[in-house]
Amino acid sequence: MKQKKKTIERIGVDFYPACAALFGEQCPFADSCLRQKREENREAYALFVNGLIVSECHLVYDNPEYGTVPGRRAYLSRMITRKEYRRKGYGMAVAQYVLDLAKEKGYAEIALGVNCDNTAALSLYQKLGFTVYETAEDDYGMFYRMEKTL
Repeated sequence: MKQKKKTIERIGVDFYPACAALFGEQCPFADSCLRQKREENREAYALFVNGLIVSECHLVYDNPEYGTVPGRRAYLSRMITRKEYRRKGYGMAVAQYVLDLAKEKGYAEIALGVNCDNTAALSLYQKLGFTVYETAEDDYGMFYRMEKTL
């Protein structure tokens, strides 16, 4: 059996079309995501398998709307894995990489939001040590706000 080559790399705005393909449709947050990347307020990381992006995860530094606290609490965003690669540890690997990076950068906490009906993502985040601290609702539906001490 051929060994799969796996790497996690920081990606820039030039990778956006490949990342958008992971979502299967236009993400309603695409414009703000790209703006934050250009302002260096967001870093994007992708897990590649044999050169193909299979999972993506972002780290946002300063956005009060997301519950960030400059220098103390960052935000995990846009965590997604290609459907055919789910439940194989790729999402866990890229998310853990981003969590470790946030800790290295001096953050003590990290927060995220996840749709209440996304049981697979909720389970992943709980395995990573996140806990729900609030249920909220926005234009896209009900979601949990979660946090983790790093």
